[in-house]
Amino acid sequence: SVLMTYDHIEITFSDMEPMPDAFKGTKKGSVFLTPYRVIFVSKGKDAMQSFVMPFYLLKDCEIKQPVFGANYIKGTVKAEAGGM
Repeated sequence: SVLMTYDHIEITFSDMEPMPDAFKGTKKGSVFLTPYRVIFVSKGKDAMQSFVMPFYLLKDCEIKQPVFGANYIKGTVKAEAGGM
């Protein structure tokens, strides 16, 4: 079941070596929050059409509230063993 949906979301990937082309740049789309994972679905034609983040793979999450900018969440997502 979907608990919440947010549109007009931007996601950026960093600290990856090597950085695959599908993860480069800022992706825009929607986020769906379920009881077990966060699902990002990109808007338009993009090499990365969706990205799934199970809660048990999210580490070091921080909520940032800059004075002159939009609030955002920053954290690390570990790759699942055998995942693609």
